[in-house]
Amino acid sequence: MRMGRWSKLRAWINRDDGRFYRVGNTSLGPLSITGSLVIVASLVLSQLHRHADLHVAWPIAVGIVGVALWFLGGSRDEPHDDI
Repeated sequence: MRMGRWSKLRAWINRDDGRFYRVGNTSLGPLSITGSLVIVASLVLSQLHRHADLHVAWPIAVGIVGVALWFLGGSRDEPHDDI
């Protein structure tokens, strides 16, 4: 039975020959979740800073803290190879 072009491509993509780093699923830690929510809060603050009479440094500072928490949470998470 001949494989079609898309079947060959799908088989090539799904191969497991050990040449590539295997990316596993990870459970999200509290720092990653908090960082993501703080980043969203900084985006909201950046849209509301004119109406709420906030200085522009507040959304920037909140965004920097959110990205730092997000990176710290990502570095502490351990990948699971149970795929």
